Amino acid sequence: MTEEEYKDFDYTKFVDCLRATTPDTLSGESLSGGILHSAVGMSSETGEILGHIKKVIWQGHCINCNYIIKELGDILYYFTSMCNLIGTNIDEVRKQNIEKLTKRYPEGVFDKERSINRNE
Repeated sequence: MTEEEYKDFDYTKFVDCLRATTPDTLSGESLSGGILHSAVGMSSETGEILGHIKKVIWQGHCINCNYIIKELGDILYYFTSMCNLIGTNIDEVRKQNIEKLTKRYPEGVFDKERSINRNE
C-alpha cells in the first residue's frame, strides 16, 4: 500500500478489508463461535508479544518494535472482528472505557486505593 493509499484508508475501509480477509469457514459461525474465534485470536497474538518480551528479559534479545507493531496489528484485526460481531466499533469501546476510568479515578489520575477497592 502506498503512502497516499494509506492516508485514505480510514476505519470503514479497514473494516471492509477485515471482512474480505475473514476465512469463509467463519462465515457460518454462530455469534458465540465468532466471538470465541476473536478472543482466542487476541489471546494468541498477545502471547506472541509476551514470548518476545520473555526473550528480551531473560534471554538477552533486543526489543523488536516492528515485530510488536505487526502483532498489535493482528490484535487490532481480532479486536475489530469482535466489535463487528457484537455491533459496536472502536469509538464506542473507547468511550465506555473512558467512562469506566473516570468513574474509578474521578481525579483523573491513578490511585492505588481506588484500584484495590473497586466498586464494579
